[in-house]
This record gives sequence, structure tokens and C-alpha cells, in this order.
Amino acid sequence: MSTSTNLITMNIILKFTLLVIIVMQPLNACRLWAVCARSDLTFSEVSEAQYAEIELQLNSFYFQSEYMLDGWALLRYNESEQDSVTPIYRSESPATNDSALYWNAVDALLGSDSGKIGIGHLRIATSGSNSVPNPHPWMFYHNDISYSFIHNGTVNKEILYDLITESGTDLTWLELYPPQTFGGGDWQSSGWTNVVDSELILLYIMKEVQYHEDIVIGFQTAVINMINEGTSASQLNLIFSDGGSLFIFGGSHGLYTTESSDYYSIMTQPPNNDGNEWIGIANEEMIVINSSGIVRYPDFVTNDMEDGHDIYPLSFTMSPAYPNPFNASVYFVLDGQTSEHVNISIYSIIGKQVDQFLIPRLNGQQSKIGWSPSLNVPSGTYFIQASTNYFNETQKILFIK
Repeated sequence: MSTSTNLITMNIILKFTLLVIIVMQPLNACRLWAVCARSDLTFSEVSEAQYAEIELQLNSFYFQSEYMLDGWALLRYNESEQDSVTPIYRSESPATNDSALYWNAVDALLGSDSGKIGIGHLRIATSGSNSVPNPHPWMFYHNDISYSFIHNGTVNKEILYDLITESGTDLTWLELYPPQTFGGGDWQSSGWTNVVDSELILLYIMKEVQYHEDIVIGFQTAVINMINEGTSASQLNLIFSDGGSLFIFGGSHGLYTTESSDYYSIMTQPPNNDGNEWIGIANEEMIVINSSGIVRYPDFVTNDMEDGHDIYPLSFTMSPAYPNPFNASVYFVLDGQTSEHVNISIYSIIGKQVDQFLIPRLNGQQSKIGWSPSLNVPSGTYFIQASTNYFNETQKILFIK
């Protein structure tokens, strides 16, 4: 069988698999994707192998778009540009209908020497006009920051209107930031049918963010109020960004996250052949991702701010090991909070596990951890890995007898 025939066969199989997956998903469900480069890296500095992984995600995204009939969009945040960001491209048709535009947009997103965050959206219209280019990512500009927002789900626009206007008693916010109607007329009259619920969600979030002068508290307040008004978290699968961080929220397994040494990614429907471990978010969980790491807030909705309760994230950091190199024992500090024990594994440079042990869950205080190699462990380079089901920190150490 020729190479071209093999490629055609693989393409057919992939499309069939995606069709089966999509049919099994809830109807009228958009698809979300986002990526954030880790540490001081930009997209052009990600390793070749991990760059290929991101491309594979966008390739899967491309084939999924065939069944997302109302367009696609991609956006990029650069390392030092947050005040006037606009999407790279918005399309009114599936990416498979304009593949050249899609892959040119992918090249523009990933080819930037200063790109740090990428966001993508595939649309099936459930509110507003489906005759316009995909309006996601929605944008909001305030105090030299470009906020962006993508959404999978359907929220009653009357609920959102009442929340934004305090049940119609104060229209100030919507008069300052009128929702788009895409040529359908004034939003307060005939144009209301063209208003998209996702834009109203962003407008409400931004109202609360500005009121509380805190992005996490404002985001939490908006989400809690929408849920208290009867909106299910499964209809609030959100990715929100200020250009420095990604804020992710949703229902159980409404979004999935994965991480590598060079990047973090989020997808509604991850590829099943990239070799990565994709972890579904918990119901009503918020996750914050930026270049410094990933923090999970599993009790994001149930925390009662009015009673002064803190929002407790689940995450930890590992300090540099010391002394390093070492010849007897090496130490490091774990700092953070976890809901489970932390697994400590030591690997040789060829990936062989030479030791493993558990430490109790972290309770917000620093824990000093030590490792002393057994007599049969030879000198050489090793890796310390501290991990839970959600987090993974690794660093290199040098053992010299």
C-alpha cells in the first residue's frame, strides 16, 4: 500500500473516530482550546518534540471543526503585549472549509518569538446570530489590559440581563459596554435576539472584576451568582484570560488539562493519540494557569466569601535541592497544599526508578524532604520527581560518592 493511500486511510479513520466522539458529546457544544508556555519560554522556544504535541492538538482541533458549523477563531498573547490584543482570525465557516486560512493562523500563533498564550474556539451557535464570523474570543479592554473569553454551553440571556442590571434597575453597565447585535438593531429592542449569551457572561464577569478590583474574587462572584440563579456548571465551561494567566472553570470533565516541561494545554476534546495524560476538571472547579505553574481551586463555588473564608488552592512548589552535587544526602522543601499524599520518586538519567516513598499531604506549611541513596546506587545524574494526581515537579541532582 502506498504512503499516500496510508495517509488517506488514516485520515478517514481519524475523521470517523472524531465523528463518533462528537456524536457522543452533548449536542450544540462548542470546542475550546488554550495553551500557555511554561517558565520563561515562548512558543518559538518550546522543544521540537513538544511543539509537535501542540501542533497535534491543533490538528485534532482542525478535524473537530468539520462538525462545528459556525466557524473557528484563534488568538495569541505575546510576552510583553497585553493592551491591544485582537484575535489572529475569526471565520464564519469550519476550518476544514478554509484550511489554508486555519493553518496560516496556526503558523502565526505558534511562530511568534514572543507568544506566551494561545486560545482557540470552534462554534456551534446556540444564541445570537449564526450568520457572522465566530465572535469568540470575546474581548474586553480596560486599564491597558486585553481580556479575552471563550465559552462552551448555553446560559439564559434573561438571567444574565437581570444579573448585570440588578433585575433591570440599573442599565449603566450595558449602556457603557453595549452587547453586539451584528447589524440586527439596538440591543434594547429588535437586536436582543442577536445578542450572544457568551458576551453577556464576559460583560458580567468584568463588571464584578472591576467592582471587587480583584480578578479571582470578581470571577468567583460572577460564577457563584450565575449558578445560584439556576445555571449548571456544565453550561459554564469557560476559559478567561488577562494575557498573563488562563482562568478555567466548568462542569465535571467539561474541560481537560495536560502539562509538560514546556507548556500547559486545555481542551474540550483532547486528541487520543498524543501520549499525554489529560485530566478532566472537577465539577465547579477553577484552575489558574500561567508561566509559573498550575493552581487548582476545587471548592471555588462552595467557599463563602461573605463569611470571610479563604479560597484554598491545591498546588505545591519544590525548592532547589541542596547540596547539589551531594555525596551523602540531598534535601529540598515542598511548599503548598494538597488533598492527597505526595509521591517522591528518584530516577536515573535513563529513566530507571531507583527509589520511591510517600510523604503526608501538605497543609500549607513547608516540608523539608531528604533522600539518602542506598549503598548500591552508583554516582551519576538523577531526577527527583514530586507528584500527585494533579501536580508534578521534577529537578536534576548529581550524586558523587
